[in-house]
Formats: sequence, C-alpha cells, structure tokens
Amino acid sequence: MSSIDRKPHALKREKSLIIPRHIIFFDTETEQIVQPNGDVKQVLKLGWVCYYRRAYGRNLEKLDWYFFDNALDFWKFIYKHTEKKRRLWVISCNMSFDFTIVQGWKYLGQANFKLKFFHNTGSTCIISVKSKHGAIIFIDSMNWFRESVAASGKRLGIPKLEIDFENADDLFLSAYCKRDVEILVALFKDFVKFLEANSISRVCYTIASTAMAAYLFGFYDHKIYIHNNEQAIDLERASYRGGRVECFFLGRLENGPYYVVDVNSLYATVMHHGNFPCKFSKTRDHCNIDTLRYNLQSKAVIARVLIETDEPAYAVKRNRTIFPVGRFWVTLTTPELVYALKHDHICKVGRFVFYEQEKLFTRYVKRMYDLRLEFKSAGVDSYVEICKLLLNSLYGKFGQKGEVWEKIGDCPGERDRTEQVYLPDQNCRGMIRYLLGEIFELTGYEECFNSFPAIAATVTAYARMYLYELMKTAGSGNYFYCDTDSLIVNETGLANLDSLINNINLGCLKIEETTSWVNIRGLKDYETENKSVIKGISKNAVKLDDGSYQQDQWPSLRGILRGSDSDSYTVKKVTKILTRKYTKGDVNSDGWIYPFSLYEYDQSALWQE
Repeated sequence: MSSIDRKPHALKREKSLIIPRHIIFFDTETEQIVQPNGDVKQVLKLGWVCYYRRAYGRNLEKLDWYFFDNALDFWKFIYKHTEKKRRLWVISCNMSFDFTIVQGWKYLGQANFKLKFFHNTGSTCIISVKSKHGAIIFIDSMNWFRESVAASGKRLGIPKLEIDFENADDLFLSAYCKRDVEILVALFKDFVKFLEANSISRVCYTIASTAMAAYLFGFYDHKIYIHNNEQAIDLERASYRGGRVECFFLGRLENGPYYVVDVNSLYATVMHHGNFPCKFSKTRDHCNIDTLRYNLQSKAVIARVLIETDEPAYAVKRNRTIFPVGRFWVTLTTPELVYALKHDHICKVGRFVFYEQEKLFTRYVKRMYDLRLEFKSAGVDSYVEICKLLLNSLYGKFGQKGEVWEKIGDCPGERDRTEQVYLPDQNCRGMIRYLLGEIFELTGYEECFNSFPAIAATVTAYARMYLYELMKTAGSGNYFYCDTDSLIVNETGLANLDSLINNINLGCLKIEETTSWVNIRGLKDYETENKSVIKGISKNAVKLDDGSYQQDQWPSLRGILRGSDSDSYTVKKVTKILTRKYTKGDVNSDGWIYPFSLYEYDQSALWQE
C-alpha cells in the first residue's frame, strides 16, 4: 500500500485572531496607447497609495496618503514602509493590472527581493517576496470579495465616482483614483471589524483560507485526521465532482410564466445536516453489496461501483461530467451510495474506502447563517455578503491541490517570464519560470498539507443529490435547466415545490425571477425577459452576429509572464465564437434533451475516471 509524500496528522485548532497591522492600498489610472495592430497598451498616468497602520498597544491608527505619477515614486513609498521582521501587506483590486502598471517585477528585482510564493488563478492573486530589508505580500482584494470597486463601494455606502475618461482633466482623474483607494481601505476595515467583533477568525490571504481559520478557531468540535494513503486519495479525487449544470430543453419557451428558483445556501444546507469523513479507516479492492450496505449504516464510504439505472442521478466523468442512464462504472460517495442501494442500482462493488464520520460543520453553518439573517434584518449588507462567502468557501479548502515549483538555479539579470520547454529525459513538455533572478521548474501537482478530498467530494455529492430530489419533486417536463443550486421551472413545477418556497429558511427555495418566456441556448447560456446570461462573454462585448462576440482581453499575471514583456500591460481585442453544441445529452428534434445511455462491461478497469 503506497503513500503520498505527506505526514499523517490531525488538523490543528486555530488559537489567535491575529490581524495584519501594516497595510498599503493602491490604485492606478492609465493612458491608453493604441498599437498598430489595434491592441491598447496601458501606461501609468497617475495613482494613489495609502499606508494604513492599525491601532495596537500605545500606537494610534495612522493613514499616510501619497499621490504618484511614476512607478519609481510608488516603490519609494513602498520601501519607506518596509521594515525588517515585519510583513507589509499591499492590496489592490485587480492586482494583475496594477502590479504590472507599476512594473512590479522590475523594481522588486532591482531591490534584491526574492520570491517566496506566487499564485495567480482566476481573480485570486498572491505574490510573497522577501529581502534583507523585510517581507511584502501583494494581495488582490478579490481574493476575499469577487466584485468590482464599484460594487464594494455600493455595499459600504461609499459610491465610486462617475467619470468620462475622454474629457476628464487630471485633477478629477486623481480624485476618481483616490476614491477607489478610499473604498479599498473601508472594505478592509469593514472586513476586519466583522471578524473581530464576532470573534470569527484571523485575516488570511483568501476568503477560503479565512473560512478554514474561522472553522478551526471556534467550531472544530471533532478531530479531522489527514491521511496519506495514495489509493484512498485516488478514489477521493475520482469521486470529487462539481455542481450539476444541465439543459433539459434547448430553444425558446413561450406561454409562461417561468420561474428561476434558488436554494437558500445549498452547500451550507448539506454541510449543516450531513455526516462527513473525519478519519481514514481502511481500503480494499472489493467487497460484496451486503458489506457495503452494513458499513454505510455507521461509516462514510467512497467506492467504485458498477451501476445499472434508468435514472440520471449520478455524475460520471467521460471527458466532461454527464448524468447518464444504463450500465457503467463510477466512483461514488456516501449520499450517492445510499441512494443507489435504496433503489437497487448497484450491481458490483470494486475498490472502496471506509472512514469514520461525524457532523463536522453543523455548528459552523448555524452560527454563520444566523449571523447572516441577523445582519440582513439589520440592513448591514456588507456583513451579509461576508457571511455568505464564509459559508460557501469552506468546503473547497479540503479539496485543494497545489502546484509544486522547485528552484533549479539562479539567473541574475534574466528577464522575468514563464516558458514552456521540452524535457527530453521525460519526453514531455514542462514549464520553467524565471522570476526575480531565480529559475523554478513546475515538477507537478500535489495534495496540500491539510487537504482531505473525501470531505469536499461528499459535500458536492450531497448538493447534487439534493438538487436531483428537487427536480423529481418538480416533476418530469416541468423543469428545463439547472445550475448547481437553481432550477428554471414552469408553473406546475413551482406548484409541486410550493412547500419548499421560503426566502429565509436554510435549504428552502426562493423565487429569484419570474419571466413570461425563456430562451435556453446551452450551459450558462440563456435569456429571459429580464436578463441575458452568457458565460465567458463580458457585459461590454460587441455582438458581431449570432454566437460571435468581440471583447477586450485583460491578461492575468500568468498570461503576462507568458508574453514578451512582464512589465507591460496590453489589452487585446479577441473574437469569441460560441459553438453552442450540446454535449451532455441527446437533443431531440422538439428541443427536449434525454440523458446519454452507457453500457459498459463488468471490468472495473474499462474506464478510469
């Protein structure tokens, strides 16, 4: 039985509510220079930066504001507030943009800073650097709040200024920029006030890690043991799938009304009610169905099973996640296995893992949801949003994997960049990163130190099964689309769900929208009389023709490092063409969609998820 390179351990309880004391907030405004090919290069025009020292001991709160119109002045201000044996936090909204505009890699390299950690995925950005003069951590405010400065300001009652960029003078542009920084300062203060006043947790680099710290600080009632059994982790990963997103009808539906209904905090609901794995017990290559049924009475289980079903109830990975009928192998977790046994869908059991289980999250969810309702009743919108984020972000930390970058050399003076290279000894492509005078190689991906994928997999499985039960309650032919925690239903479907309609209670349904018609074009691609949803298409995109859009592409730091100049930010025009080919079921000529039928042999090795 093999093991991964991780020491088995129990999660440690958090013991403090430490909040960073030295924080800098900044924002930049740029001049747009149109390139010959139509791309637009963004060049620094001006910016505002604010050093904020939180009050502690005999030290009073301090705010130090500074205007800059060149990158060197910005970095002088940063270094002025950098000291040995203390970490300086630097925060902006859209760090990929602002860090590049002030030529971050260039000036950090010139000051002999070295990279400790770099992560940039989606809107999340963390850059940790250190030198003999001190340590700096650059963090995007969207690590906590995935919203624009305008949205944050609206929640906090500090409206973002409106501006006509074509005609505004530099004086007003400066005031516009400073207001954005004022909103960032207020956003952070508000976040800290919430965490401290309610004894929630310390501030971490992301909302998910803050949620984990909150759980381990005040709600860690049952020990969670992190194991290193490789076979068990492989099964856990195979069972870990996301929310259910499907179309059941394609085309335009008239003669409404139709209703978009959402579950009140779906993931929080299943975390509140469910039992979850907390300690690895054993894994074997196979067992009989009676043994599986007996152990499910008291244990959490993940098992690879041969299913035969006429219900599209189980998420199966076949290039993409589908919900087929027929006979097929699939790796399922406790709630799916319980359903499958109840309906006699299991034909055979392959490799399995047993775990001890507990109600791990009941008290955490109750506290956060009660706080959310309390603040909603009091009209404190900013705290309502924080509670929502803390409820939805915790489970994902248990399913986290990380990139492994190993330093392989030094490269003083080398241009900062990421390169794809050929590795002849492995006969494959690899990734090399040159940053701040050092070379790093991407050697793989591994489980994070505190990851326990079985927990995350069980949460998402409970959520999928909950949504499936709602679909069955609405009734066949009465629901047309689902997305994780929501359904589009007709009047009959809504009537069948009537006993669950409640805007407040955890796990009940709220009516988000009523529309006389709906046009369903694909996954996350539909239109009602009130709104249009198209995943991947920005609100400012220009429609060229049906299914074709032109929009600006704003690169991430990862994307910039793959380019030719890591200290230059260029916005490109890209054309996105939507194929709108549905690949998660069979589309009938009348628009109704039927689940795929799979028929696989008894050999469990036929398809590896």
